[in-house]
Amino acid sequence: MHILYPNTLMADLVSTLDERLAREGIVNIPQLAEEIRQRNESANIALEDIAAELMRHAQARNVAMVFDGHVNG
Repeated sequence: MHILYPNTLMADLVSTLDERLAREGIVNIPQLAEEIRQRNESANIALEDIAAELMRHAQARNVAMVFDGHVNG
């Protein structure tokens, strides 16, 4: 099933990925997906769908990924 993501969520996803990659050189998929979901709660997109889209973008860039679900804070 193909999900239509709101433009604001996609812009947030891409900018968050870019920022985290520039700062840390690696992305924690569960952590980033949760951050994006919280900022875009009104879009009502499941965490798993955001994580899958984030992984798709990261894989397209050959980004190093980790899958540590523990979120600090």
